[in-house]
Amino acid sequence: MVAGVVGAKESLDEETVADLKLAVTEACTCYLWGPDGSPPARGEFEAPNFPRSLRVDFKVMPDEWEIVISDPDHLHHMSPSVGCDPTSQGGLGITIIKALVDIMEQTDNEDEGCVIRLVKRLTPRSDPTV
Repeated sequence: MVAGVVGAKESLDEETVADLKLAVTEACTCYLWGPDGSPPARGEFEAPNFPRSLRVDFKVMPDEWEIVISDPDHLHHMSPSVGCDPTSQGGLGITIIKALVDIMEQTDNEDEGCVIRLVKRLTPRSDPTV
């Protein structure tokens, strides 16, 4: 929803806003999968390896957007090899994200946990006063 509001405020076209909303939603959904790409078992969301909250940072520039999704408590870990495997249960989301943005990077380490970085390049807007 935030991507949609910011996109509308920045006067992005509806298709780009829809793409960004879906990419951010799918990236956030990745945090619901276990480190091995499996969904959590019943009641496992309370387990220590699932984040209680997510942080979504937007860096909005005229020619591109950078969106970084992270677990502020650094609890969640997701192997990049599992997350990027389109045949795994969580992999379809990664495949969708890669189709919607220009750059998708996923890192995972002990210090930061799992971090997903998305970059969407924007076509230059024409000046309506010209």
